[in-house]
Amino acid sequence: MSTDNDVLIVGAGPTGLVLAIELARRGVVPRVIDAGPADVRESRAVAVVARSLEMLDDLGVAEAAVARGIPLRTVSFHQGASPLADIDLSALDSPFPMDLCLPQWQTAGLLRARAEELGVTIEWGTRLAAQATDGDAVTAEIVHGDGRVEQWTTRWLVGCDGAHSTVRRTSGFGWETDDLRRGFIVGDVAADWDLSRDRFHAFFGTGGVLAVFPMVGGLWRVLANTPDDRPPAVPALDDFAGYVDRRTPLEVRPHELAWSSSFVAREGLADRFRHGRVLLAGDAAHSHSPVGGQGMNTGMQDAYNLGWKLALVATGLADPSLLDSFEDERRPVARSVIEATSTATRVVTSRSLVVRRARRHGLRFLGRLNATQRRIATALGEHLVNYRDSALVSQAWEGSRAPAWSDGARTGPAGGEQAPDAYLETRAGATALRHVYRDPGHHLVLFAADVADPAVLRSWADAGRAAMGGYGRVHVVVRGHLPAEPVEGVVADLRGEAHNRYGVRRPSLYLVRPDKYVGYRADGIDTAPVRDYFRALAEVREAVREDPPSPGRTGRAAYWPDE
Repeated sequence: MSTDNDVLIVGAGPTGLVLAIELARRGVVPRVIDAGPADVRESRAVAVVARSLEMLDDLGVAEAAVARGIPLRTVSFHQGASPLADIDLSALDSPFPMDLCLPQWQTAGLLRARAEELGVTIEWGTRLAAQATDGDAVTAEIVHGDGRVEQWTTRWLVGCDGAHSTVRRTSGFGWETDDLRRGFIVGDVAADWDLSRDRFHAFFGTGGVLAVFPMVGGLWRVLANTPDDRPPAVPALDDFAGYVDRRTPLEVRPHELAWSSSFVAREGLADRFRHGRVLLAGDAAHSHSPVGGQGMNTGMQDAYNLGWKLALVATGLADPSLLDSFEDERRPVARSVIEATSTATRVVTSRSLVVRRARRHGLRFLGRLNATQRRIATALGEHLVNYRDSALVSQAWEGSRAPAWSDGARTGPAGGEQAPDAYLETRAGATALRHVYRDPGHHLVLFAADVADPAVLRSWADAGRAAMGGYGRVHVVVRGHLPAEPVEGVVADLRGEAHNRYGVRRPSLYLVRPDKYVGYRADGIDTAPVRDYFRALAEVREAVREDPPSPGRTGRAAYWPDE
């Protein structure tokens, strides 16, 4: 277990909470402060995409989230009263093929409860006023709700405190900005509309777009762009009713307003995500238009990427340079999200006749193409995100001839791509591969292909555990039934689904990172590169620490608290 001054997280929204959970489940319990109150129920973000649901499943809260939310599997586009296209959001390879409509405060509530289970305490009404880095420490000036000022020294400071981040402002980060000059109003209304509650509805009119989708409690979320970038500060019920009248065929006016807000779409991107011992994640590192519902999801995925790396560094199992890979991997993702949402915002709000005609014909065309729908669903579900260009991933994959039992069309995920799910058999019963990956370390998966000799399988597993050196677990996946002689860590791929999804044609191995991306793969059972992978993470560990590690701060027990 780390000391409580290893990491200070500023901001207890979904991004900060995911980071706190990822650290705490690896034995690094951070201090978390948030300037706001604990009971805020404002809900700008409502869509939890497929990749984030997979992450929540890894954290143990997806089942509760799905039970509370509304699964949305379609986006229906309309031009006034005329239907244009239906985009199938379930057309992607995920155990959660949907967008889950769940108010942000409920998502945050589930994450908060999980963080507290792991020993994290959130200090509400507590803000960061200033900070300064001196060598191996950051001194933070923390102001409590009663006005008390505290000087707190931490080894790592992470800003998850939103687009107006104090951490970013006080730490010397640059901030590239652009104003899209698009105003929006957003609110939750009660209305007796004859609309399906299993999808998003988008209506285009001459003045722009109005989106409607169901909320828990029987309400409807309404989002509409305004004619200029000066929307009313607090939109009234009549504001929403007016846009509904002008842009949709809905005859029933909304009769109650539960909550409303407005904003002007702006973009921002930090010039870097790490500055010494200070890091940024979520809206503190990047902000963009809400069109597409990517903001909260991108922030949580930032934290999912950063958490395991910061835990390794904080417990002394990796060199601090590992944290550079956070920026290398996530900043290009943030930039691509900004570019995509900027384009989408301009297209859906355009009043140009040429753009409106192109939009109408384009949607009608796309609605007829299954392959295009799959790609759109995959993009919106954040399944196109990959780290193939990262220096932290590699592969030695030649691609041998497909045997008779193999699906020769599948080549498996490359280094830096997402590790797919599959169903396996253990001696205790069936399980999902994603649940095998739930333990918080790396996972070395040895695919046996045609090999079934228990002695060989056992030797592979032993070699794999030696190569892992305490950084994670080893799993041997045999094709067909479990061997009669039990072998530790062996699971069965009864139908060959896992072998096919990973492109296995002969004995092969995959090293899956804690964020469920492939760190290394080889179509052969040679564990030496796996040993080299972890040696590279820790090779200069002793050189960067001036003091020797104390018991419990480093080593296998710190990163692997379950053992």
